[in-house]
Amino acid sequence: MKTHVEQGEKVSWPGRTLAGLGWCLLFAFAHTQSPLYYSNQHQYFLHGLAWAGHGHLSADWLANTADPTPLFSLLVAGVYRFLGEWMFQVSYTLILMGYAAIGWLVYRVVANQSPLSPGGMVFLSLLTFSHWAPLRWASAHGLGVDYPWYLQAGVAGQYILGPGLQPSVAGVLLLAGMAVAAAGRVGLGVRLSAGACLIHSTYLLPGALFTVACMVVFGPSSGWRSALKWGLAALATVTPILIYDALTFAPTDSATFFEAQRILAHERIPHHTQISRWLDAIALLQYVWIVAGIIASRSATLRRLMLICLGLSLLLTLAQGVTGNDTLALMFPWRTTAVLVPLATMIVLTRLSMWLARKLPEKQLRRAASFSLIVMAAGGLFLMSGRVAYRGNPDERPLLDFVRDHAQRGDVYLIPVEIPRHEKAKRGSISTTFTPPPRRNRDHGLISVDLQRFRLDAGVPIYVDFKSIPYKDVEVVEWWQRLKWVRDLYQAEAWSEPAIREELARRGITHVVVPSRQARRGIGALLFMDEHYALFALNQP
Repeated sequence: MKTHVEQGEKVSWPGRTLAGLGWCLLFAFAHTQSPLYYSNQHQYFLHGLAWAGHGHLSADWLANTADPTPLFSLLVAGVYRFLGEWMFQVSYTLILMGYAAIGWLVYRVVANQSPLSPGGMVFLSLLTFSHWAPLRWASAHGLGVDYPWYLQAGVAGQYILGPGLQPSVAGVLLLAGMAVAAAGRVGLGVRLSAGACLIHSTYLLPGALFTVACMVVFGPSSGWRSALKWGLAALATVTPILIYDALTFAPTDSATFFEAQRILAHERIPHHTQISRWLDAIALLQYVWIVAGIIASRSATLRRLMLICLGLSLLLTLAQGVTGNDTLALMFPWRTTAVLVPLATMIVLTRLSMWLARKLPEKQLRRAASFSLIVMAAGGLFLMSGRVAYRGNPDERPLLDFVRDHAQRGDVYLIPVEIPRHEKAKRGSISTTFTPPPRRNRDHGLISVDLQRFRLDAGVPIYVDFKSIPYKDVEVVEWWQRLKWVRDLYQAEAWSEPAIREELARRGITHVVVPSRQARRGIGALLFMDEHYALFALNQP
């Protein structure tokens, strides 16, 4: 009698490869992605676009601060200059396909069956459904919460797959490393996880925990000399980013460093760093889900890897909760869940697929899986083309078009800023990808989307905004001082006072954007105005 693996591999390897790529592409379409530039891309694309000569961004203050993700910025610059912006979308499509392929590898490890077996096809359709953008949209609009998101994201609002290309997607390499190591290629798995750290150093701690887990799990059987080699290989791989971070982000002095840590942990990203902010019932259920995945795994190796990573992560999380240390909080010891939650989802769906494969006829399963994948891909494409997701503020489009068409070298734009009142935000982590976008002055405690895209969309330098931040301590402190100065300035009435005009000139600001209802004489020469925004030039009569 033929095994499931043999039945699923009757087709030649080129045929299997093409079929697998096709099914993974359907997953990518069903997941969807945002248009350029959206959400965190305003932060992480800035340095690369400035290097590549996008508009006048090379003169932007933030673009000249220390870059926390230099390799990602280099990739952005290369793609923009030599291939064009369209390649950013293609790149993320390929990453989504890789994520689906990793899911299939997890299926093979847990089920010991070919991914193209009936059970494997059911698994991919279920994985796609759990990540399906229209399902998330329906949950967000029908129930008020994007519940399916919690099956693929970790706690504290940290995740691998976001709405579009950004450094966090490097976590796919860490997920791949765990699956590859469980499949027996430990050295390759460790190097893959270390590769994630090169792109985004926030994965240094999760990568270290995974490397330790590999050494503990495989050391007794493969020999402790081999385990030491894996550890040294991981260390050698991440050494460049360790040296870069040590040289670039070393404390200027203790007072400045701790103030910068406080600003980041308590003012800018408390939803990522404060356990009291993100630990709610859903976060606890996500931890339960990870444990369910560990129990459901038929692979003892994968089970032990996950258990050690989870245990070490929980110990460090407990240490941060007890000490309240901001530096440890900014290392995100709970970020390991961003890998463990989707891995647990893949394992649970594997077991469900195996059960369905035993209960239903093979032909029925293949047809149902194929049909559902095509339908879900079509639904994802419709969601993207219909512009019912990934929304910003359409009111600012005329202003952005005007600025892009009339900007000149040397211009620096001042835009309104809003510092969220974090105490107004709900506990727990939420996804706003498919919800109505957070707007200014709504007292929701979230970061407003208003004018987030001003800098990248128009390709012009701005003085400061809340969304995009530096990471070098002195630059963080300056960013915070700029924010508070701008916030207070927009609350002032007399922009024509000599002291204010002199301060604007000293700070190099040439243009000011204000909501139309705040437009008044004395700001400068009016260049543009509609019912939403007005633009003034300060150095023209």
